[in-house]
Amino acid sequence: MNKNYNMITFFKVCLFLHVVYAGDIAPFITKCKWDDSNCLKSSTQNAIAIFAKGIPELGVETLDPINVANLDASSKTLKLFLKNTTGTGLKDTIVKKVSRSISESKLLVTLQCTVDFKGQYEMNGRLIFVPIEGNGGARVILRKIIITVEVDLGEKIGDDGLKRWNINDWKHSYELKDKATIELENLFNGNKILGFAAHNLIASNSNEIVLEVGPPIVKAIVEKIVNNVKRFFEKVPAEDLELL
Repeated sequence: MNKNYNMITFFKVCLFLHVVYAGDIAPFITKCKWDDSNCLKSSTQNAIAIFAKGIPELGVETLDPINVANLDASSKTLKLFLKNTTGTGLKDTIVKKVSRSISESKLLVTLQCTVDFKGQYEMNGRLIFVPIEGNGGARVILRKIIITVEVDLGEKIGDDGLKRWNINDWKHSYELKDKATIELENLFNGNKILGFAAHNLIASNSNEIVLEVGPPIVKAIVEKIVNNVKRFFEKVPAEDLELL
C-alpha cells in the first residue's frame, strides 16, 4: 500500500470525523422547534447545570459560583457599595417558562433561583427611612427569586458562513416568592445597641430592602449570565440549537 493512498485515506477519515462531530459542539442542547415551549423549557433546564460549571471552549465562564468584583447599589437616600461578592446556587435554577416568537424576534425566559451571596459592604445613609451605616462582611440569601428576561434575538453570519443567534438587547424583571435573609456585620461600627436595633429592622423588612436596593445587584447578575449566553451563541451555529 503506497504512501499517497495512506495519506488520502487519512484525510478522508479526518473529513468524516469533522462532518460527524461538527454538530456535537453543544451535545447537551436538545434542538427544538421555535414554537415548542415544552421542548424549549426542557432543553434549557438540562443546560443549566452545565452552563453553571462553565464551558470555556464555548465562551461560557463559571456561573456557580458567580463573582462580581465591585458594585454600586446606591439609591437616592443610601450609599451602598459591594465588593468581592460571590453567589452560589445558580446550578439549581428551575426553569419556569421559555417561549420564542419568530415574528417579533423575541425570546422570553422565566427562572426561579435561590442564591446565597457573600461579600463585603460599605453603607451610609437612610434605609427604609432609618439612618444606618456600617462596613464589613455581608451575606444575602435570595430565596425563590423569580427572574424574567426578555431578549431581542437577532441573527448574523459567522466567519464559517453559518447562521448564529445574536442578542441585540434585553430587559428583565424580578420578584421574590419567599423571605430573603440579609446579614450585615459591623453595623454602626460595632455599636451593639444601635447594631441590634438595625439587625432587627433588617430582619423584619428584608424583602422590602431587597426591592429597594436590589435592582442594581440583580441586574449585574443577569447581565453576566446574558453576556455568557451571548458568547455561547457566537460559538454555536443556530442549526445546532433549533429544528427548522
